[in-house]
Amino acid sequence: MTINKLPDEDLLEIFEFYMAYPLPPPFLDEDAWHTLVHVCRRWRYVVFGSPRRLDLRLLCINGRLMKTLDIWPELPIVIHVDSWRNGQLPSDSDVISMLKRHDRVCKIFINGVPNTLLEEIATTSFPALIELELASFQGGTPILPDSFLGGSVPSLRSLDLWGIPFPGIGKLLLSTRDLVTLSLGSMSHSGYISPEAMAAILSALTRLKSLHLNFETPEFWAHGASRRPPARTRVVLPSLTEFDFSGTSGYLEDIVSRIDAPLDCIDATFGEPVSDMPLLRDFIGRTKILKAPHRAELFFSSFNDRVSLFQRKGNIDFKVLNILRYTSDPQLSSLTQACSRLLPPLPTLELLGISKYESEFRSSQWLNEVENTQWVELLRPFTAVKDLALDEAFVLSVASALRGLVGEGETETLPALQNIFLEGFQSSDPVPDSITKFTAARGLSGCPVIVHHQNRKQ
Repeated sequence: MTINKLPDEDLLEIFEFYMAYPLPPPFLDEDAWHTLVHVCRRWRYVVFGSPRRLDLRLLCINGRLMKTLDIWPELPIVIHVDSWRNGQLPSDSDVISMLKRHDRVCKIFINGVPNTLLEEIATTSFPALIELELASFQGGTPILPDSFLGGSVPSLRSLDLWGIPFPGIGKLLLSTRDLVTLSLGSMSHSGYISPEAMAAILSALTRLKSLHLNFETPEFWAHGASRRPPARTRVVLPSLTEFDFSGTSGYLEDIVSRIDAPLDCIDATFGEPVSDMPLLRDFIGRTKILKAPHRAELFFSSFNDRVSLFQRKGNIDFKVLNILRYTSDPQLSSLTQACSRLLPPLPTLELLGISKYESEFRSSQWLNEVENTQWVELLRPFTAVKDLALDEAFVLSVASALRGLVGEGETETLPALQNIFLEGFQSSDPVPDSITKFTAARGLSGCPVIVHHQNRKQ
């Protein structure tokens, strides 16, 4: 049997599968059906006969199709304007003409939205809009009014604003009961939303799965980041699984004390040292991300240091926690504090890696100033770790600290250790003397440790 003899229903099932797994980037999902309708007249008839089933949409990307819409059926419209993609950018007037078909516009993505377009969008209602992503990189971006998008977008499922102040966003979100993703990025002073107000806004978003908050500069939040007692009541976000935050530790502490959620992943970035953050520790403990982490990674770079936890599902490790601190002066004490003050004991953690985050990281001078006791203090919380993987930049420094344990307390730090992996070392390279003495002492104490050479990851 040839494909031409298949009934329409069978063809539709094949088309549905094709639409679910379209061509890889740079093609977008909304373009997949074009291939089908150009095969033959029958396929064209079958595709256009089931627009909802196949979720057909007209993609107007960087001006393409804007002037030829009338030759296609009246399908939902996706407006995609991105200066990073190839192709000539449309004029503001062309985009405005598309926006005027507001009853059909279902997605708007404008990377680098000019103020003229922003004002046009602000004064238009889009009853069919399900996704909105706007990013502004120019100065003088106007504050969005409370009446933005007519004050109501009942079908909206994803809202992403970057560099666009919208302090009155709460009113709009009262109409978005089905919102799944909320991302507010590079918020400036004019877009300030207090932790109390943010918690109140989130309380109505019971279907929210992903929340991203990014503040423009740490200094901006200094006036509102004073330490206060935790909130007496917390907002429950039953569907929230991903929380991504970048700002100051004070704001972070305040907001997490006001919410509860069954998170799968937390990503927190701030500029201050981790001194005392009990509310964040409590928040992390209330989630399920520490249920069974398998691997921890400690990263250093010229601009930040971070600790990440991963949970293994099958043969894949999924990141469940990422604590990053921006700094121009890497400090071992910062990660030590993050590990000891933010994390409880982790009995399921088996692998610990210590790496540099960038190939050009200049670590020699910094490492020469780190005392052995600092490394020991960093490693002390990882009592269940069986495998220790060391980037070649840290081998000698960590090895020196391990050697210092020989003769007294060599099994108190990393007591479950069984393997040391030396990344960047060839099998013919000699094992550092300090590592040899440490493993010999462990062997004599009945806790043998094997050293492995591991080529640099490509």
